[in-house]
Amino acid sequence: MNSTISRRLTPVRMGFLTFGVLMVLIAAWVSAPAVVPAHATTADRIVTMTLKCTGSSCSGSVFWYQGGLTGTPLGSASIAGPADSTTKGTTTQPAAADTLTFGVGDPSRSGCGRGYTEYFTAGSPINFIAKEPSKTPGSYGTTCPGADSTFRIQS
Repeated sequence: MNSTISRRLTPVRMGFLTFGVLMVLIAAWVSAPAVVPAHATTADRIVTMTLKCTGSSCSGSVFWYQGGLTGTPLGSASIAGPADSTTKGTTTQPAAADTLTFGVGDPSRSGCGRGYTEYFTAGSPINFIAKEPSKTPGSYGTTCPGADSTFRIQS
């Protein structure tokens, strides 16, 4: 008789076991700590700015954003140098930054500059270069005195 009752209760025991395992899984899921994305714990990075001015004085600048160009501005930096020189400086890449705009140009000549927008994973290292054009835009472009000047940002 015990074996008959035992066999009849086996489905009930399996139901309790299944329900118990399910409850443990739900409890573990509900009480699990939140997962923090890797970029949220990444520190700011030091960025080396290298400005090479060829033939004319030039300047370079960088603007940091979180969430794209329409997102939150996080900071900026700029550097300037005399003709035929290389100037170096440093700035900070905010850990949350995922977008930047940067460029190089001759501040005394309109149209003699080049700007770029770059998107990247927040917290990752960067290495970008902007180069000043040899002529201003248009079919009758005038020669840029600082042609081939470059601005490099690297972390």
